[in-house]
Amino acid sequence: MEKLHHKLSITKKGFSLIEIVAALFILSSSIMILYNLILSTNISIFNLDDHYHSKEVANNRIALIHTIEKPQAGNSRKGYMKMGAKEWQWEESFEPSENEELIKYQIFVKEKGASTYSYKTEGFLINE
Repeated sequence: MEKLHHKLSITKKGFSLIEIVAALFILSSSIMILYNLILSTNISIFNLDDHYHSKEVANNRIALIHTIEKPQAGNSRKGYMKMGAKEWQWEESFEPSENEELIKYQIFVKEKGASTYSYKTEGFLINE
């Protein structure tokens, strides 16, 4: 009985250094993958948020064109609008269409100071 107890106390219990290194490598790889996933999701959310706000700026401009700020063909306008805690620059252009009853419009929206437009829309208005 004493020999069995002695053998049990001599046997090593625990993990080897190689097993610990392999486990840490797997753990750190998993953490890096999760971090990159969270980071890319946040970037996508910010881009989607900017796209949504620039679309709303364009929709507000369309509503104003239909109600208060009636355009004339061959005309263009620029301006700024605050939306979503940012300032957005919009540009509108109006051109005569093939049909004399319609005016073609284009609206471009970008964040103030940005080099590229984040939203563009075009359509037709009744020429009154």
